Amino acid sequence: MNNKLQTIVLLSLLALGGCATGGFSPDVVSRDAAAKSQYVQTGVVVSIRNVTIEGDRDSGNVFGSVIGAIVGSNIGGDDDETTQQVGAVVGTAVGSVVGQNVSENLSRKPGVEIIIKLDSNEREVSIVQEMPEDVDYSFRAGDKIRIVRSGGKARVVPYN
Repeated sequence: MNNKLQTIVLLSLLALGGCATGGFSPDVVSRDAAAKSQYVQTGVVVSIRNVTIEGDRDSGNVFGSVIGAIVGSNIGGDDDETTQQVGAVVGTAVGSVVGQNVSENLSRKPGVEIIIKLDSNEREVSIVQEMPEDVDYSFRAGDKIRIVRSGGKARVVPYN
């Protein structure tokens, strides 16, 4: 693979990696939920505990594999095609593992698990979400809250 093509592939992968979005934050609404009616329930916080939301390993797997294959295929001289092919295979495997671990560590987030007693039926539910540092949500046991549900996802917001 020539250097120009390698550079284009690498820049494309980096650009795609920057498109990865997501999150379980109370102040982030998915594009799909915008302008749609959402189901709201009220309740009272029973308990809260800090948790870690694991990161995304899938995107790192793909990016690491491709980059590993590119780097591995450059092993050996221009005339040593067998070494280049073996290098690409080994590079793909190593790049996949490294990419998964890097991606998971970079996308891991601190969060909270909030146990809520619903006003409607006295049942308790658990919702895990990120708690961004720039938003002043400090839920405590006994706080009245709202649960906003849309598309199989839920977020907890203050009642006020």
